[in-house]
Amino acid sequence: MKLSQIRLLVKDIHKSVAFYRDVMEFPLGFFAEEMQFASFNTGETKIEIFSRQNMAEVIEEEYLPTGAEPQSKFLLTFAVDEVDEVCARLKDKGVVLLNEPHDRQAWNARVAHLRDPDGNVIELYKHPL
Repeated sequence: MKLSQIRLLVKDIHKSVAFYRDVMEFPLGFFAEEMQFASFNTGETKIEIFSRQNMAEVIEEEYLPTGAEPQSKFLLTFAVDEVDEVCARLKDKGVVLLNEPHDRQAWNARVAHLRDPDGNVIELYKHPL
C-alpha cells in the first residue's frame, strides 16, 4: 500500500483551486468542474481537492451545510494492487467498510472507503480500471 495523495474535502471548489494554484503556486495538474475535483502536482504525493458534498454522496454520509459539524474534511488515499483483496483482509481484521469495493467509471478507478479509529476517511483505489 502506498500513500498517493491527500485529498482535502472543500466547501467551495473554485476558491480552493484559486488558493492552491495562485497563492500556494502549485501547478494545477487536472481540473474537472463537473466532478468538483482538482489535482495539484506537489512532488511524489499529490494534493487533491474535492467537493465535500460529492464525497458525502460517495461514502453515503449525510451532507451537512456550511458551518455544521461533523463533516469529513479530508481523506487519505492509498493506491493498492487489488482493492477487493485488501478490503477482504481488512474485514478479516474487523474493519467496517463505508462502501464495498466498486468501480467509479468517472474516476476510472476501483475504490472502497473506510474510517480510521478517529473517524478519518481512508480511500483505497486501483487506477486505471
